[in-house]
Amino acid sequence: MKLAWQQIPSPTISELLCKSLDGVVLDTEHGCFNNETLYNCIQVITANDKKCFVRLTEINKTLIRICLDAGVTGIIFSTVETTLQARKIHELCKFPKHGGKRGLGLVRQNKWGYGGLVSAPPIIIAQIETKKGIDNLKEIHSHEFDYYMIGPYDLSASLGTPGDFDNHEYLDALKKVRQTIPNLRQLAVHIPTNVPKQIDKYREYGIIAVGMDTTILLEGYRELKNA
Repeated sequence: MKLAWQQIPSPTISELLCKSLDGVVLDTEHGCFNNETLYNCIQVITANDKKCFVRLTEINKTLIRICLDAGVTGIIFSTVETTLQARKIHELCKFPKHGGKRGLGLVRQNKWGYGGLVSAPPIIIAQIETKKGIDNLKEIHSHEFDYYMIGPYDLSASLGTPGDFDNHEYLDALKKVRQTIPNLRQLAVHIPTNVPKQIDKYREYGIIAVGMDTTILLEGYRELKNA
């Protein structure tokens, strides 16, 4: 699965990104989404029959409910480092039928009650992007997330080598991830820049998110400036 990455809180950007890859990640960590723009972007992406993921920076019951009720494909949880976090995430994302504590309402996700009340759980992704997350990965993996996403920039910064993806410490961390999670199709990564150069490290991963709307706009207009 190859996904676009969106930081600009605009449904128009969402619609444009739907024309290319398998889906879109709405990044609320570095984007400026509010509840309304987030909901509107989710509507556009899912109405185009594309996968829609939201990246959240905190395990917030209200934000999780908004995303799930709107009908997202899944949620990416930033900076998962402990089993306590992992347990809380599963509780809030799953209905009691599936072992969680998610509340039930008549919402867009279940067609306001006309699409079956209790659906299958969403795709839940733990983003591993710190040394602590790497050190605790075996315990985090015991909670059976659907995917484990590498955050290259934050992980490299946590290891003291920001942006150096060929550094042995970063490569050793990737090796540890692969040893802990041998099914590479369960791994995911976001490659924000230099995609052609970096992608070979991750081709066997199940989810690859590429680029960012902001940098693509910037690079595109820089090329036009020099044309």
